[in-house]
Formats: sequence, structure tokens, C-alpha cells
Amino acid sequence: MKSMITFLIIMIFGIVPFGLVVIRVLYKRNIVAKVATLIFLFSMVTATIGFAVGTIGLIALSWAIPLALVLLVGANSVTERIIQKPILKLKGHLDKMAVGEIEPMKDSATAHKDEIGDMCKSFNIVAENLHNTAQFAEAITNNNFDYEYDKNGENDELSIALINMRDELRNAKIAEAERAKEQEKAAWAASGVAEFSDLFRQENSNLEALSRVFISKLTDYTGVVQGGVFILNEDDPEHVKFELQGAVAYNRVKHMEKEFELGIGLVGQCAYEKDIIYLNEIPDNYMEITSGLGEANPRFVLLTPAILNDKVYAVIELASFTKIDDYKVDFVKKIGEALASTLSMVKINMSTARLLEESKEKADQLAEQSEALKQNYEELQATQEDLVRKEAELNELARRLKNGEQTDL
Repeated sequence: MKSMITFLIIMIFGIVPFGLVVIRVLYKRNIVAKVATLIFLFSMVTATIGFAVGTIGLIALSWAIPLALVLLVGANSVTERIIQKPILKLKGHLDKMAVGEIEPMKDSATAHKDEIGDMCKSFNIVAENLHNTAQFAEAITNNNFDYEYDKNGENDELSIALINMRDELRNAKIAEAERAKEQEKAAWAASGVAEFSDLFRQENSNLEALSRVFISKLTDYTGVVQGGVFILNEDDPEHVKFELQGAVAYNRVKHMEKEFELGIGLVGQCAYEKDIIYLNEIPDNYMEITSGLGEANPRFVLLTPAILNDKVYAVIELASFTKIDDYKVDFVKKIGEALASTLSMVKINMSTARLLEESKEKADQLAEQSEALKQNYEELQATQEDLVRKEAELNELARRLKNGEQTDL
């Protein structure tokens, strides 16, 4: 019995602590350490049972075998709890994930301080990443391309691919919006060209009517608040000027002139340079816009020459409180070219009409002169006939007097 007690003391205070320290040093904190500890302790118990049987005899088997069975069942239970159950639980979550169900593991599964606990934590990280990916995909489906999505690392291929996809879709949407906007602008310009073409066909005989209707329609179509059209006047070749023929909400303060010579003022400068003038800094009181809300200075002024065959037929001036977009500037330039063509035709028609009127007046004058000459000729002819008749009578009278014949005198 004394040797048995000595063995137990050596076993409990010597071999077992030493073995546990060795296992801890070799395996540190991992699942192998737990298994090795169980095997080591079970081996120590088996060795103790063997020593007891050798010392006491076979009678020791009466308590040694039940103790060994209890220890075996306990070791199996502990092994199942620390290894089998966590692995089966992890497998169950992996099976759900395989069919698209993303469910993170609870803290009890991740509380293990070994490889299984690390795998459960890694699984939760993967589950969270997949959940974030699903939310990201949902945001992209809803055209929310500003949704933030962070990479899990520099080599996260899935995140990089998803972020690239988002950026490409965003760029495609922006490009599509730009194309739609450009198409809308092109449709707007095309519709305007058609409307003004109809206007030019209808109003091509009267310069004032054309100017008035044109500037009214142009200010309305471009959305500006004020506009005027200055038409070329070449009646005096030495003083070519541009006269205000049509205006909308026009009320100049300092520049009260309604006409500008070539090179004088912004209108004259625009005509002289044959180029667009666009101002976004307007001098104080250059012009005021009057409305029911009072008077205010515009912030933007656009002057566009109407050119045909390098000749300026008019200058279009538009004023606005807001920026005049580039596509509207291009539209006004194109409409200006059409206006110049129409003005050229109107001037030709007016000149032709004036020449026809002058020709008609001259023809009427010639007809009156011809009628007067005809009357004078007829009167002269009657006078000549009367003179011939009187000459014949005188000749007859002279003959009778000469012959001594009696006359009625």
C-alpha cells in the first residue's frame, strides 16, 4: 500500500504536471493540445490502474475496470463536446450557406480558443462579407451606384471585381444620361429649326413683321427674358447701321440708341467682328429688365451676328438672369444663319417690289405722256386740216377775184 501511495504522489505531483507542461509547450492553444491532454491523462490513469493491479493483485480490477470505463466515457464525452459538436454545427451552417442561406454562428461556437473557434470566427466573417455583398448587389439593382463597398484586403478578388462592376455600371449610367441629354438637346434644336423655318416661310415679305415675330418667338423658345434684333440698313452707304426692328421687354437705360453703326457699341462690334459676344459680367445699368416684380439687371448677354456669304444682315441680342447654355448659343447661331438668308430674300423682294413700283410709275408716266402726245398730235392734225381747208378757200377766193367773178364777201 505504501508503494501505491508513493506512486500516486509521483504521478500526481511529478509526471502529470510535467506532461501537461510539455503538451502546452508543444501544441500551445489548439485542438491537438486538448486531444493530447485527454490521451495523456487517460494513459496516466491506465498506468495507475496497471500499477495498482500489479501491487494489490487482481482484486484491484473490481474498482479499476469501472473506473477505466467511466474515464473512457468521460473522455469520449469531452472529445465530442470540444471537437465533434462544433464541427457538426459548422458543417450545418456551411450546408445552409451552400444553398444561399447566410446565417452567422452564435458566440458559443466562436468562444473556443482553438482552431474550431478560429474557423467559426472565419465563417462569421465570410457570412458577414456575403451579407454585405448581397446588400451591395441589391443597391446596384436599385441603381444606387454610390453605395460604398469596402475591400477585405488588397487581394480580395471578389470585392475588386464587384467594385469594378459598380464603377463600370455607374460610368455606363452617366454616359447613358449624357447621351439622353445630348439627344434631348438635339431634338430641341431640330424642333426649333423646323418651327423657325415655318416662320421664315410665312413672314418673308414684311421686314418689321418678321423682326417682331422672330424675336418674340426666339426669346420664348430659348427661355431668356429679353431680346432684340438689329437689322442692317444700307440706305446710306457711307453710314451703314443696324437698327432695332423687333424687341421683347426692351428698356435700355444708358444705351438708349436704337441704332448702331458698324463697330460702334456691342451691337456694332459684333457685326464688325462677325463673331459671337457672350458676357457674364454686365456693366451696371447697361440694360434693365422690367417686370411686375420691379426692375433688375440681367447677368448674361449674348450677341450673335446673322451672317450669309460673309455679310452680316442682323445682330441678335439676348439677355438672361441665368447662364445661356452652349447648345442654346449654337442654336441661336444656326437660327441667325437662317434669319440672314431670309432677310437677304426679304431685302431682294423689297428691292424688286420697289423697282417694280418705280417701273410701274414710270410706265404710267410714259402712258400719260403718250396720251398727251396723242392728243397734241390729234389737235395738231385737226389744226393742219383746218389750215389746209382755209388755204383752199383763200386760193379759190383769189382765183375768183382774179377772174372777176362774184364772191360772197
